[in-house]
Amino acid sequence: MDFSNEKGVKQLRIFLLITGASSLLAMAILVVFELFTAMVILGAFFLVIVLVINLLNFQYVKISEDRNKLVVKYYSVFAFERSFETFDFSVVQLRDIVVEKYFLGLKWDLKFVIRVQRGLAEYPPVCLSAISFGQRSKLVKQLKNLIPQKQGA
Repeated sequence: MDFSNEKGVKQLRIFLLITGASSLLAMAILVVFELFTAMVILGAFFLVIVLVINLLNFQYVKISEDRNKLVVKYYSVFAFERSFETFDFSVVQLRDIVVEKYFLGLKWDLKFVIRVQRGLAEYPPVCLSAISFGQRSKLVKQLKNLIPQKQGA
């Protein structure tokens, strides 16, 4: 199993860069023509969009399974200080995949629960906001299929 949202992240970055640049250019033109009310409205709209982007926390996500080991790499796409995070574990340790949904289902946080010597451990959440809804559901289903079935009762 290999999954990456690299194409979608590139398209998202280009779209938001063009949208942001055109909004700033439009605000500059509105100032030149002294249309301050329209500029304030456009500025407020721009700030709301920035806030929504920040709340949704778009992340690049790459999940791969190699030799019975699951490797998860991710980073925030629009962070000022981009820090790459990675973790890996044996698939036989996987006990649960938890999906938490926020903001009317727009933001999905994916958590991996694994078995360790002292019990269960949970990795930090990986945000799936930069992935289409269809791909999110498919990815979660594929990951849940990796959970080892309990032997006996």
